Amino acid sequence: MASAQYIEQPIQLATLPSFVVGEKYDRRKDIHEPFGGNRQSGISTSSQVPAIFIFTGGSGERYGYGDNFEDNGVLMYSGEGQRGDMVFNRGNSAIRDHLLDGKALHLFQSLGHGKGQEYLGEFVCQGWQPRPANDVDGNIRSAIIFELLPVSLLERRESLLPAASTLEPLEDARFRAIEASRMDGSLGSRVGGRTIYQRSADVRNYVLRRANGVCEGCERPAPFRRPDGSAYLEPHHTTKMSDGGPDHPRFVAALCPACHREVHHGEAAAERNSTLQARLLHMEAVD
Repeated sequence: MASAQYIEQPIQLATLPSFVVGEKYDRRKDIHEPFGGNRQSGISTSSQVPAIFIFTGGSGERYGYGDNFEDNGVLMYSGEGQRGDMVFNRGNSAIRDHLLDGKALHLFQSLGHGKGQEYLGEFVCQGWQPRPANDVDGNIRSAIIFELLPVSLLERRESLLPAASTLEPLEDARFRAIEASRMDGSLGSRVGGRTIYQRSADVRNYVLRRANGVCEGCERPAPFRRPDGSAYLEPHHTTKMSDGGPDHPRFVAALCPACHREVHHGEAAAERNSTLQARLLHMEAVD
């Protein structure tokens, strides 16, 4: 972790995308015109904001795509590629690496031609698996099926996680947090045998340890301590509207409750968030 002194230069970013679950949006005017991304692709990565827009439903099945929600809330989402085996390039690699890249996944349900897109929420990729499926020509090929978990479910589980351990060396905690953002191979809902919830805990625990009881926004001591004596700070994801999911530590800050509310709801929220991003990029070397 870098320790050199620096002058904070806020990163100039467009406003983070903010959508309301259940609301309908026009894909061109409400999504791509303000935030960028390919207007035709089912997996659309923006170069303007840290976001990936993914679309389900519509006419995908005729191209060999088929998505479905499981009873536990996980969306089994087909990768892209019409002919032959699916490979990790373009949209497929963007979904796989979205945690490492600090990009939020925004999911929309197509309501049919001219009827708009219903917003289903932010999701996090908890793994992927190969599955035999037909391609557009009817030939059997290996398809990539992503397991996408609603961030709302992950946030509820995160609220039950224990406080960060102080027994593990800080560098070991950092290593585990960085590994939590990586997707290596076809491991279903686990990476290295660890669930998405455990990986989320790894990132949260390291970020709180890194802060060492001092808010990474206002640089003041935490306002109070938990019953176990640990300083109370809250993880904030600088590249997402929500605060769930195990991003790389260079995108997650530990904030006091006041700073956390301000960076989400304050008059200068975007500027404060940009300043935090610049600070984190200097604090954390890119791995």
